[in-house]
Amino acid sequence: MNILIAIGGKEYSKPTLDLGMKISNAFEATTTIAYVGKKISQFSEKDVSVVHQNLDDRELYRPGVRTLEWAYDFLQSKNYIEQHDNDVTFNDHLLIDEENSRMRVLLKGNHSNKIDLILRTGEIIDQLRSEVEVNNHDITIIGGGGNKGMHHKLVQFIDSSVMVVKNYSVNKKYKILLPVNNSLGSNKAIEIAQQFAKSKKLSVEIITVLENRSSDEKLKNILAKTKKRFTNAGIRNTATVLEGNPIETVVKYAKDDSLVMLGVSPKNPILKYFFGSKPISIAQQCNCPVLIAK
Repeated sequence: MNILIAIGGKEYSKPTLDLGMKISNAFEATTTIAYVGKKISQFSEKDVSVVHQNLDDRELYRPGVRTLEWAYDFLQSKNYIEQHDNDVTFNDHLLIDEENSRMRVLLKGNHSNKIDLILRTGEIIDQLRSEVEVNNHDITIIGGGGNKGMHHKLVQFIDSSVMVVKNYSVNKKYKILLPVNNSLGSNKAIEIAQQFAKSKKLSVEIITVLENRSSDEKLKNILAKTKKRFTNAGIRNTATVLEGNPIETVVKYAKDDSLVMLGVSPKNPILKYFFGSKPISIAQQCNCPVLIAK
């Protein structure tokens, strides 16, 4: 499993980073934590390449270095990275320029196979798409605040499952809400939910929403099979059949202590962008974290 956690300003990114690392640990995943800053000018690039800069100076040319420093300290405080007697703070020499748009800090994790802290510069969507494509990330985790239009594009066009972290509290006890149907994405959501619930000892509420009589029996069978799967895995669960509009029903059923995990249909992304997607609408309307599996 390969996971990308996209962070923004440190004031709002703690919930995203906290939940993202919990998911990474559940899968023992290789983890990349990325901040995308504004593109720097060619003049600044030249200055950085010929003049040795300390950390404060470098921040002038690499917006986001302080956010990387904050993320580094957070990972260290939670024991996600090993502490060394001679290197317990974020230092300039830890930063490695790989290319004009990417800077990396390679960290050794206590619980994950590997943790990369990176800084990219450019347009957010383009840079995250590039990161996913080059490194084959399975899940991209993003914050739920800010520009909803940007989140819509990220979910549509990033070639990975996407979790939108909204109103997450590190002190709240959560349960997984797992809406199931007959889509390929739903099967992926079931796999992710099972692994995360097993690792973190979470209970799972499995639901299906009946909307069309022609598919009612098929959905009920999927619900029953999913319940049996979780029961056999030793995971506490309930199974409920609901009726109505899938978007309205799931949004109404989800509580502030829910982690919603559902699948997206393999519809053409261009068509989904113009005509909408039920999982994306649910992610936008729910006031809790939502994972859309692909």
